[in-house]
Amino acid sequence: MGAVFEPRGAWSVPTGYGSERDEAQALHDTLGIADVSARGKLHLGGAVDRPLVSLAGGAVEPGRAAAIKSGGVAARVGRDWALGLLPPSAEAAAAKALGTDDGFSVTDQTSALAGFLVGGPRVRDLLARTVSVDVATFEPGRCIAATWARIPAVMVVRELEMPAVELYIGSEYGRYAWETLRGLADRLGGSPVGWRVLEAAGWS
Repeated sequence: MGAVFEPRGAWSVPTGYGSERDEAQALHDTLGIADVSARGKLHLGGAVDRPLVSLAGGAVEPGRAAAIKSGGVAARVGRDWALGLLPPSAEAAAAKALGTDDGFSVTDQTSALAGFLVGGPRVRDLLARTVSVDVATFEPGRCIAATWARIPAVMVVRELEMPAVELYIGSEYGRYAWETLRGLADRLGGSPVGWRVLEAAGWS
């Protein structure tokens, strides 16, 4: 698709698809889709209150997400399950900083989960075609576990310059998810966007 790749941590990520102006316009006017699988991803299980406070600087309630002080987002999927979504290659240092405790576990899920971001005014149109829950519940700061395009997913609603949702699924579904997103973006007048445009819009 004409993607240009640049390093982020140990990863090569798609930073653009030819025209940053066109990508920014898609996010502003219609819909942009992005592959953010290079994010560091930590699965937190058990008594997750303390590690979430360490990551986010405060309590995170079940079903909510909060910004991580050093970049990324902490998403509390349930009472005893959360995801730490970090900059590329930051997961090892973050896991070490959280330490070990009998009450919770930290597992690196970076390669086990594929990640995508959809952003722009038509995000809810895309979600309405693919999710098993009411899209009216997708308010900023929410973390939702539901079926997306017939597969289990965790979705994090971000507070950026435009409506945006991050989607995390098993990496074995990564190609299927990208092809599904591309098809929907084509029908809704959207296009792929690179990391440079996302970062300029406040995403981390």
